[in-house]
Amino acid sequence: MSATATATHSPELTIDATTERSARLFEPTGLTLEDLILGAWEDLLAGGPAECPVCGGTLVPHGLEGRCNDCGSRLA
Repeated sequence: MSATATATHSPELTIDATTERSARLFEPTGLTLEDLILGAWEDLLAGGPAECPVCGGTLVPHGLEGRCNDCGSRLA
């Protein structure tokens, strides 16, 4: 058994694809999750507090991990 798809009409383009570009899923315009995690690690390894990537609270160094004082999350 086989199937064939055929177009019954030609779709009209309303936007000129060469001049206007829509936002892409994998082209972030801000900080990525990776950027946030790496930044937090850099701050923690320097011995200071860091911004929690989960809630925006304060991560503090605790042994070999960071712990958030506000939401309780851990960065290990």
